[in-house]
Amino acid sequence: MMDQAKNAAQSAQESLQETGQQMQAKAQGAVDAVKDST
Repeated sequence: MMDQAKNAAQSAQESLQETGQQMQAKAQGAVDAVKDST
């Protein structure tokens, strides 16, 4: 039972990290787009 909870917490943490990286990449892309347009 504890292992299941631990695995769930770990996979939730990993998906949060992935989401954060995707948002970071999108933000970087937006910054680059603004730089290119000037």
